[in-house]
Amino acid sequence: MGFILWILYGLAAGVCASWLIGSSHEWYWNIIIGIIGSVVGGFVAGLFGIKSTNWLGSFIISVIGAVICLLLYNYLA
Repeated sequence: MGFILWILYGLAAGVCASWLIGSSHEWYWNIIIGIIGSVVGGFVAGLFGIKSTNWLGSFIISVIGAVICLLLYNYLA
């Protein structure tokens, strides 16, 4: 997957991740952290050799990365 596609998935993943964990931050912070989490999730998945060949697998990786980043942000903030 390309970097641009991970950013686009990050937009949607940030919204989904904020719904999953019940984040009370402003919507734009959720999207920004979702984009960061999506890119990080894609990078980490690549390090482990996980390759997604469809949009659903890529989206799941994005949501997992976004959830991890939102949880980390909530813990540190």
